[in-house]
Amino acid sequence: MRPARADSTVGLVVAFIVLTVLTLVASNAWLAWRSYGKEIALAQESSRNIAHAVSQQFDSLFSDVDRALETVTFQIERGDLSRASIEELQPMLVNVLSRSDHLHSLFVFDKDGYSIINTQAARPSVLRNADRPYFQSHLASPSMQTLIGAPLEGRSTGTRVIPVSRRINDFEGRFAGVVMASVRIDYVLGMLDGFEVGEKGAIALSLNDGTILARRPFLVSDLGRSIAGSAMFTAQQTWRAGTLRMNSPIDGVLRLVGFEHTKNHPVVVAVARAESEIFENWWHALAVQTATVLLMAVFIGLSGRYLVVVIRQRRDAQAELHAAHQELIGANERLLHLSEHDGLTGVLNRRAFDARAATIVANCTRYERTVSVILFDVDHFKAYNDHFGHQAGDDSLRAVAHALAGAARRPGDVIARYGGEEFVMVLPETDEAGAATIAANALQAISALRITHPQSLHDIVTVSAGIATIQCGGPAAAGVDTLLQQADRALYAAKHGGRNTFRVFEEPTFKG
Repeated sequence: MRPARADSTVGLVVAFIVLTVLTLVASNAWLAWRSYGKEIALAQESSRNIAHAVSQQFDSLFSDVDRALETVTFQIERGDLSRASIEELQPMLVNVLSRSDHLHSLFVFDKDGYSIINTQAARPSVLRNADRPYFQSHLASPSMQTLIGAPLEGRSTGTRVIPVSRRINDFEGRFAGVVMASVRIDYVLGMLDGFEVGEKGAIALSLNDGTILARRPFLVSDLGRSIAGSAMFTAQQTWRAGTLRMNSPIDGVLRLVGFEHTKNHPVVVAVARAESEIFENWWHALAVQTATVLLMAVFIGLSGRYLVVVIRQRRDAQAELHAAHQELIGANERLLHLSEHDGLTGVLNRRAFDARAATIVANCTRYERTVSVILFDVDHFKAYNDHFGHQAGDDSLRAVAHALAGAARRPGDVIARYGGEEFVMVLPETDEAGAATIAANALQAISALRITHPQSLHDIVTVSAGIATIQCGGPAAAGVDTLLQQADRALYAAKHGGRNTFRVFEEPTFKG
């Protein structure tokens, strides 16, 4: 190698090293960004799915409460609205409560807010809830819709509940009182606990006006708190369901939030996963990946430096590199051959067959040509192996494979070992008659080997074959698997037809 050429080679090597390192760094950055996007997409989908599931559960829960209140209201309004007639409904209230795990208690208040009947075990002598927001709402509005109120602490029990109430009207449509069912906060929190959102994740249940009904992780101070004015609230007012990235208005943690409104009630479910947990594995993988790239870059740099020294010291290094390159190409070709061919018989292996057969059959179907598959099986091979030993069995398989390869010599014909003592041919542009001719030649060639087989009906090693063909313009759905199944059925028929023969697959016909 001339000095000028050596200097030019050194420059190319340096440029190659720089380009390789830059490529590695760029590839690492691209892969990291791509995986980051996938993590976000997966987290968004997960949050949306959980929010959907939670919204369905709570929609069902509040619908159950709504039906219970509607039933009680109907029974009250159908009577004369006297205190005595309402008190007769006490057993019904107890029955409704006993069938609802999520309910803490049921109350019926008169128009002045005094409790007429309720399901409390220890009933206070006088209980008035006229000042409660839900009572005031029904008093002010003629709407008969069920109202879900902000969480409150029961005056008679001290238990925190979510009030769900309905207005009672008299015969003239005037306000006559309120029916209220209190939903247990602890039951709601138990439902939220059934969903996994990570240690720093959160699930919140809120009204359309932003009032929080329940939240995990649970803090008493969060009950009744409003998120109105937050990015979360704005998104909920804009879309029925969606996702957004935001700092929680409750605890300030950066989270990816999926939310969805319940179908039939003014309740919104928000499922939030902390980004620190979402990307925890991603950061770990990025660190490992980056460290690997840096090590590779150092290795490449050191290798390049060594290569430059070698080039400068030995001007004949180019010839050696060329020889090494040719050797590598040869090794790759040998490895490719080994990866596609059966080590025992030398024909294609199953993996190579699958790839080539799929291409051939696809082309046949696309261009409306004919292709045939022949499945061969050595007759009584196990008995041959047991009698002569595995070495003799291997020798016989090699001989059979060689004979089969001689029968499929056209360009494009494929012969492969399908498994054990089975071989398979794929014959493009070959109809049933052509395939039958090739099968007959193959059987004759194997019989001509005259390999002794005392356990065979013919005293020599023979094979049976099954043929399946896709005709020109045949069904596009007929693929490799279908052909192999048909050929296998034909092979089964050949086995039952005396062996050392072949059969062509025929579609079964049914007579009415």
